[in-house]
Amino acid sequence: MRSEILAIKLIAVDLNGTLLHNDQSFNRSLFQTTLAALDQDGVRVVLSSGNQYDHLRSLFKDVMADNLAVIAENGASIYWRDRLLFDGSLSAEALNHFLTVDRQADCLQEAYIILTGAHGSYTEKGAPQPLIEAAEKFYDHLQLVDDLTTVTDQIKKISVSVLPGATGQTVEALNELLAGRMRAHDSGYGVVDVVAANVGKLPAVQWLAKEWQLEAAEIMAFGDGANDGPLLAYAGTGIAMQNAPAKIQALADQVTAWDNEQDGVLKTIQSQLLA
Repeated sequence: MRSEILAIKLIAVDLNGTLLHNDQSFNRSLFQTTLAALDQDGVRVVLSSGNQYDHLRSLFKDVMADNLAVIAENGASIYWRDRLLFDGSLSAEALNHFLTVDRQADCLQEAYIILTGAHGSYTEKGAPQPLIEAAEKFYDHLQLVDDLTTVTDQIKKISVSVLPGATGQTVEALNELLAGRMRAHDSGYGVVDVVAANVGKLPAVQWLAKEWQLEAAEIMAFGDGANDGPLLAYAGTGIAMQNAPAKIQALADQVTAWDNEQDGVLKTIQSQLLA
């Protein structure tokens, strides 16, 4: 382990497959108890997710606290105490180029696009009904439009829904195509998120660490997916979930003794920081 456990001042926690159960629920009582105890020790918690902020605020509305910050849209938004600290929205030019030029690339011909904005999310009419029903669980205010180029909302990220098993290949192809103009991240569950080049879970946590004058050694991070890998490797104490793939566990200092269905994050914090 690269850090002293007692030195931890920030805990960054992924949601899907990590803090959240598979049905999107979580142990609210244990979460509140843990958050309050960490606050007493001067430890802040950061929820880190690809989901919209409005969705996360609704999910955690009755357990929000002063020591709880939220990284949403894969790092495109950082909120603390319901105030926007960082806005990594895509520029209108970058978005238009993606929708009118990049979208013609071979790697996107079988994909469906969802835009995540400050006020809603958008996909085109004609998208398969199963995709729409699945998206409505994660994207608030999902609207069907004739043409994505007509959307006037401030867009935080572009979600690309791809065929099963094609996520990794799509990420590689998109990052070669985008050539540093934007960045593609594997968000799991068959979705690739495209965000501004300076945006991501790791850059967001590093941004907060700089604001709060913290070193990497003072950060503990939990995750289970490919987009958590850089953060697990960076944090002084990187902890992969028991249910994470072996390649993600290999990046971490530890693996939880419990999976996400067993409240592995909260039990690990309780046993290592609050015992």
